[in-house]
Amino acid sequence: MHKLYIQTKGEYKVKKKVLAVLPTAALATTMLFTGCGSASKGAKEAGKTTAQSGGTLNVDLPEIKTLDSAQSQDNISATPIGAAFEGLTRANNGKMELAAAKECKVSDDKKTYTFTLRDLNWTDGKPVTAKDFEYAWKRLVDPKTKAPYSTFINGIVKNASKISEGKGNPEELGVKAKDDKTLVVTLEKPVPFFEELTAFTALFPVRRDIVEAQGEKYGSDPTKMVFNGPFVVESWQKGGKTVLKKNDKYYDAKDVKLDGVVFQDIKELPTKYQMFSAKQLDSIGATGEYREKLKMDGEKGKCVFKTAKTPSAFYMIYNMNGKNKLLTNPKIRLALSLAMDRETYVNKIYKRGFVAYGLIPETIKCIDKDFRAEVPEPLKAVIAEKKDPKALFVEGLKELKMDPDPSKYTLNYMSQGAAAFDKQSGEYFQNQWKTKIGVNVNITQPASFSDYLTKCQSGEFEIAMSGWGADYNDPSSMTDVFSKSNGNNHSKYYNAKYEEIIAKANAELDPAKRLDLFKQAEQLLVVEDAGIAPVFYKDLSSAEQNYVKGIQNPAFGASMELKWASIEK
Repeated sequence: MHKLYIQTKGEYKVKKKVLAVLPTAALATTMLFTGCGSASKGAKEAGKTTAQSGGTLNVDLPEIKTLDSAQSQDNISATPIGAAFEGLTRANNGKMELAAAKECKVSDDKKTYTFTLRDLNWTDGKPVTAKDFEYAWKRLVDPKTKAPYSTFINGIVKNASKISEGKGNPEELGVKAKDDKTLVVTLEKPVPFFEELTAFTALFPVRRDIVEAQGEKYGSDPTKMVFNGPFVVESWQKGGKTVLKKNDKYYDAKDVKLDGVVFQDIKELPTKYQMFSAKQLDSIGATGEYREKLKMDGEKGKCVFKTAKTPSAFYMIYNMNGKNKLLTNPKIRLALSLAMDRETYVNKIYKRGFVAYGLIPETIKCIDKDFRAEVPEPLKAVIAEKKDPKALFVEGLKELKMDPDPSKYTLNYMSQGAAAFDKQSGEYFQNQWKTKIGVNVNITQPASFSDYLTKCQSGEFEIAMSGWGADYNDPSSMTDVFSKSNGNNHSKYYNAKYEEIIAKANAELDPAKRLDLFKQAEQLLVVEDAGIAPVFYKDLSSAEQNYVKGIQNPAFGASMELKWASIEK
């Protein structure tokens, strides 16, 4: 997912890297590329199904923050954006297929990609052109846009890094509309996963005239937007329902079976389960005590229960530029990390997922190797030393020349929302830190996940649960989040050594050397600096009504792919 995740007992929402627990359905898959080189048959064949056309799919989805593909940073917002827009490529059942592009040619040195567009139209009837892609990509890296994903193509597309850092003109970006149907992309170096990036929401086309007419309000009112994807966002009620209808102007409309989709922000788990049981919801996330109930329902044939590992991790972040001086000390941060009983949290509180002692999940590859199979999780070695968290915390206090009594200090933990599970989760960590270290902890609950994201972006927190889902299958999709220039680095973590290591890793093409550099980066971030405190790796558990078919949940990108979904009653 391009993904930031939130954690609620409904499921995690990914901030396009940022993650949140979100109640959606579908099984995670591994991306395989079948895109560039020649025209893909996917657009013609992907929609083949025995389902009858029609029907509206009702899905539980937490509050959407924006419909602006450049400002979206979570998999919640990415879901309607992914349904309403069409990028150069689209993932279908684990394979990358050409979408808005009908052909892609790659130069011999693998540094120049030439995309030829299909005959596409926006919902107002105007043609989709290569200039719409060029504008979108340049807008993304332009510092004036302040896009969370401004660094997404840094080190990949020519000149992206210097532009996003304010050292170059957006017009210098290595993307050019040769004519209305031809888009030429020039890379800094060969990038094995570049095709995968072109399916990401941040690189979707947008119309300059529409964006400029709305200014900063672009993405807040769907009635003032144009779309080129399978669906159109008809209405968006913040904190309520988001209604999508089929886009009859979509080039592949014949393969879109649904009449529409309704996303509903249902905050409490009992309500979600009741609505699902009453068939008022067609797809929900399966977590907490309801996970077992839904699993049993699936075994009895009452619904379809799905579960899979995902390339995403949840961890504590610390505001290192905030008012609380305690969090500037690595020993204090490591003490907080070591004091957490992750096993109990995952098995007794969250009741799903897998305990994490590192940042990079099992599902991530480093070129030709499974990263986690080659590199042990860094925190395990530290935990094996059985260090006393309180003693480590006191050492940190002494280094700061502060009173060495932890009970004289208070930390503030911010949950990801206002649901009962958010409170329960916060109270668990509050108890862990009070019992094992002696420090006091206050809990604050934002009104919604959207509010949580706003507070993270503005630095209005001390400690918060956060999460990230990889946007593509490479360790850099996880480690780059904590670079100084990354808009999703909410903790403002910075270490010049870390910057140097990930820069070398991103440029290294030798598999063994590249893997070792990412190993060093993870060790520095998780242990030596304790910039984050890993908690768990997310799984995807969900339930769908038996009559729901074809919902996909790509391993990388938005939380749900709905183009080929259908209802068979």
